[in-house]
Amino acid sequence: MYKSSSLTFVYKYLFPVVWTGMFLTVIVFASKQDDAFAQNWSRGAAVMVCWAAFWLALLVIRLRRVEAGFEKLVIKTMHGPKTVDYKDVEWVSQPAMINPTLISLKYFDRESGTSKKILIMPPTRSQLFRVNLVMGELEMTAYIRQRIMAAKPRYSKELEPSRWLPAGLIFLSGVPVALLTTHFFGAF
Repeated sequence: MYKSSSLTFVYKYLFPVVWTGMFLTVIVFASKQDDAFAQNWSRGAAVMVCWAAFWLALLVIRLRRVEAGFEKLVIKTMHGPKTVDYKDVEWVSQPAMINPTLISLKYFDRESGTSKKILIMPPTRSQLFRVNLVMGELEMTAYIRQRIMAAKPRYSKELEPSRWLPAGLIFLSGVPVALLTTHFFGAF
C-alpha cells in the first residue's frame, strides 16, 4: 500500500496562507512608499503574486490525501474517506518539472455521476524547497497504473495527458505576466 506524503497538509493548508500573507505584506508596504520605484515594483509584484496564487489555488483545491491499496484507492476528504475502485480511474499521470512532485489522477465519481481530477503528493524524502527535475516516474505512480491495468485490461497509457502539459501551461501563462511585470519594473 502507498500513502500520500505527510507534507500534504502543509502544502494544502499552511504553505498557501504563509506564502500569500508574506508577499501581500511586502506588496502593501511597498505600495505605501512615496517613491515611484517602490510603487511600480509593488504593481509588478502584485501581478506576479496573482499569477502564482492562481496556480497555488489549483494545487490547494485538488490536492488530496490518498491511500493506494491493492483493491482500491481511498481518498480522504473533509467529509470522510471516499473509496474509488481502480476500474473507475480514467487515467493517472505524473507531471514533469513540477515542485512538489505530484501525481494527477482523474476518476469517475459514482456518487455525483461526474469525473473528478485530484492531485496526490507521493511520499518522498523531503519535498520542501527541492527542485524537481525527476524525469522518471515514482513507484506510487507506477503502482497505481499497474492496479488500473489489472482492473481495466483495455487501459492504455495513451489515454494519459502529456506529462509536460502542466509545466507548459504554467510557462505559457507566465509569459504575458513576465511582459506586464517588465512594463511595471521599467516604468520608473
